[in-house]
Amino acid sequence: MFTDNLWALLLIMFSSGFASSIVQLIFNKIDQKKGSQKKIDDLSNSFDEYKAQLARTHILRFNDDLHNDVYHSEEYFKQTLLDIDTYDRYCKEHPNFANGLTIMASQNIKDEFQARWIRSNVERKD
Repeated sequence: MFTDNLWALLLIMFSSGFASSIVQLIFNKIDQKKGSQKKIDDLSNSFDEYKAQLARTHILRFNDDLHNDVYHSEEYFKQTLLDIDTYDRYCKEHPNFANGLTIMASQNIKDEFQARWIRSNVERKD
C-alpha cells in the first residue's frame, strides 16, 4: 500500500513540473558554486600579484640601503634573496606583469651577499 502511494506521489510530482523545479534549483546551486570559485581564484591571483609587488619593493629598498652603506645581517640578506626568487618566479609565470624593474638591483644584492657573507665565511675557515 505504501509503495503504491509513493509511486503515485512521484508520478504527481514529475507530472506537475516539480522535478524540473528541483533540477533547476540544483543547476542554480552549481552555477553559484562556480561563481564563488571564480571569486576565490580572482582573490588568490590578486594576492599573488600583491606578494610579487611587495617582494619587488623589498628588493629595491634593500638595494638602496646597500648603496647608502646601511649594514644588514646575513639573515636579512637571505630573506631578500628569497624575495628575489619570489619575484622572479612570479614574473616567469606572468609575462604581462611589469617586469625588469629589479634586474640590476637583484644582481647587486647577490654580488654583495657573495662578497660579504660567502667570501668572509670561506676566509674564516682558512
